[in-house]
Amino acid sequence: MERNDFEEIDLREISFLLLRKWYIIIGCFILATVSAYLVTNYYLKPIYRSESTLFLGKESGNIGGLSIGDIQLNNQLIADYRELLKSRTVAERVGEELGVSPAKLLRNVDVRTVKDSRIFKISYEDYNPQLAMDVVNELANEIQELAAEIIEVKNVMVIDTASTPTSPIKPSKRMNVAVAGVLGLMLGVGLILLLEFIDHTFKKPDEIEKQLGLNVIGTIPKFSGGKRGKNKSKNRKELEKEYLKNLISKNDPKAAATEAFRELRTNLHYMNIDKEIKTIVFTSPSMGDGKSVTAANLAVTLAKAGKKVLIVDADLRKPKVHHYFGVKNNVGLTNILTDSKDSIKNKAIENTDISNLDIITSGPVPPNPYEMLSSNKMHTFIDHVKTEYDVIIFDTPPVGQVTDAAILAGITDGTVLVIASASTRIDMARRACKALEGVSANIVGAVLTKIDFRKTSYYGYNYSYKYE
Repeated sequence: MERNDFEEIDLREISFLLLRKWYIIIGCFILATVSAYLVTNYYLKPIYRSESTLFLGKESGNIGGLSIGDIQLNNQLIADYRELLKSRTVAERVGEELGVSPAKLLRNVDVRTVKDSRIFKISYEDYNPQLAMDVVNELANEIQELAAEIIEVKNVMVIDTASTPTSPIKPSKRMNVAVAGVLGLMLGVGLILLLEFIDHTFKKPDEIEKQLGLNVIGTIPKFSGGKRGKNKSKNRKELEKEYLKNLISKNDPKAAATEAFRELRTNLHYMNIDKEIKTIVFTSPSMGDGKSVTAANLAVTLAKAGKKVLIVDADLRKPKVHHYFGVKNNVGLTNILTDSKDSIKNKAIENTDISNLDIITSGPVPPNPYEMLSSNKMHTFIDHVKTEYDVIIFDTPPVGQVTDAAILAGITDGTVLVIASASTRIDMARRACKALEGVSANIVGAVLTKIDFRKTSYYGYNYSYKYE
């Protein structure tokens, strides 16, 4: 199954993505501007510039006005003087006089002419304002002497001598902070797009359809539930309390998540039109995708609709279903598969306080889950319960990590793949689909759980429930 790995993102999606993660942009902006201010104010040394203005006039002693030839000659002399001031000889002489290296002097001195005039300016930049003034005045003296020595004219006059600068020309705090702010905004936008690009998880139903080719038969929002997984309580009583909170279809019939489970029940009903689906395997690509919560709540919803439902905990590695219904896990599926007595099945079936809903827990955790689920007794058990119940739901381990779910998927009527929004990796989901396809499982569709509708533009309505 080859799919395009690259998603088409339109401007609307990008705009919504940037608005949803505005805090990253603001954070980068603040970080950039504060850093620029601190670096400018405390790290960068201020640079001062001193400047002197000189005039190329008529050589003293010459009588009469300037001719066109004199003006042309002076224009040429200005170019000559500019090159003399930036020569290595002048740099060495001034540098020796003031204690400045010739390289530094040549790097920081500037000579420019005023357009269409015989005025030129000498400037020098340095961290020391006094040194900047001394260098410029010394260069002005040097050019007057060089004009007399080399060109043999005395026509350079100082109009404005250099003075000690009182304020630095750079760094400019305002400019640096402004540039840093713009760069920070660009960095924030780029970081959001980069994180989105490298985030290989599902977030919307259409991504599942595009990447896996599966129909999405249910979308479950985040809702307030008990702590599970790494954050779960170690105390048994507290653990049971936390798990019981996740049975939202029983605890809060008016909740938006409960309505989502009803929609899932309706969609499964329409799946029965062409082929009867009585035994359904619920699995997921990885742990924490919400398959057990989805299976338990769907079982409650089906039972409330008048269906006689049996939910079987076929996760013989880390069973959890009994926690959601507050029953003990003493006798269960493993006892049925290992005991030859028919009466053991009746002992294993636990009646819940929900009408039409029974549960078979996993029972003691066996050393060989794969062999037990693939045994002939498992086939016989499935055939038997199909005659007694309208719907049998099997909660199984993640198919992307162990093969237990694939075994049951191959011998039941249908399989539902549970995927968690912004959590399940695309590559893990593809691996799960390949494992199910390898046993010719009938994948009836996928359920996308833990959707935060406040953070997606896919839907026009909003749920305020969330998992904890």
